[in-house]
Formats: sequence, structure tokens, C-alpha cells
Amino acid sequence: METESGSQRAPGAVLGVILAGGLSSRMGREKAFVELGGRPLLAHVVERFGPQVDRLALNANGDAARFAPFGLPVEPDRHGDNPGPLAGVAVAIALARRDGYSVVATCPSDAPFLPLDAVARLRDALTAEMDVAIAGGPNGLEPLFGLWRVRAGPAVEAALAEGRRAVHRVLAGLAHRIVPFPAGDGPDPFCNLNTPEELSAAQALLASQ
Repeated sequence: METESGSQRAPGAVLGVILAGGLSSRMGREKAFVELGGRPLLAHVVERFGPQVDRLALNANGDAARFAPFGLPVEPDRHGDNPGPLAGVAVAIALARRDGYSVVATCPSDAPFLPLDAVARLRDALTAEMDVAIAGGPNGLEPLFGLWRVRAGPAVEAALAEGRRAVHRVLAGLAHRIVPFPAGDGPDPFCNLNTPEELSAAQALLASQ
């Protein structure tokens, strides 16, 4: 059940925030709306990520009205000069704190094959001593797929203020755990579609299933 903004949620409640604040420069158009299998990439992510969390929100810049069909609250970056995905993590943590969550799960908007048990596995790894649990996929660290305690917020904000924008560098100063997600028989579960070529490969893979 939803509570009023700022009140404390149940200890196990998880806010989910999809990070869609990037410039999509390599794709040449906004990735959230690029179609895969006849549906926008964002629709695939919402379908897979949404059931894993208690409430879902979107981090995106520009006119929020374009996301109206998805029925999600939209929170823009609060740091100028396009500081990258770490700014989205900062927004996610701030939103979680504001709405009474102690943890927030993040994922990018261009990952249509993300694991259906990602949040559960990250939560199992997030002990009381840990600030962050981050996914490790077949190709290494996947820093945008994480479960963050709100107490990590000051470290994230400090990094942004100092111009340190790489998520993996911020992790070095936080108590974190990397959760392995081995490769399976299907596509890379953390495949990010950044270019038209990667989109074409994903289309072919989807058609073959």
C-alpha cells in the first residue's frame, strides 16, 4: 500500500527507477522509444523490471509528456551539463529518500533482456553492512544494475560535485558487493542497445526465439 510522501515504507519495500536520462548519441534517436519486436525498448524494460519492485519511476530529461503512455512518474536530473548515469543514480536515491524507501533499484532503459530475478538476487546480497549491491554480468561489472541504500546518497552527490562521474569509481568508496549473473543459453541479460547495429542484432535474436 502506498504511504504519503516522506513516510517510512515497510523495511523490505523497494523503489525501482529506470534510468533514461542519456543523450542516446550513438543510437541517433532516443533509445527508450526505439522499437524492438514492435514495442519500444522502454516497454520491454517496464515489463521485466516493474514486477520486481514495489513502485516504479523513470529518470528522464526534457518534456515528461512523451512518457505519458507508460503511466510512470518522471524525475529529471538535478545536475546540469549532462553528467551521465551517475546523476540518474543520484535522482533515484533522492526520490527513494523523499518517499520513505530505504533502498532503490536502478536499471537502464535500453536493456530489454534484464534478468527477471535481478532485484531479488541483489537484495539477497545486500547485507546490513553493504551500501550497494551491483550486478556482474558475462562481460564484467554492470554498474547501472544496482540496489542502493539511501545512505549512499551523500557519496554520490559528493562525486558529482567534484566532477567524478564514473559509477564504478564511486563504488570504490562504498561498501559494495558484486553479484554474479552467469551467462545462460539466451542473450546477454545485461545487453545494452547503444547503436543501430546492436539493435539489429537484438531484433534477429528476438526473432529466432
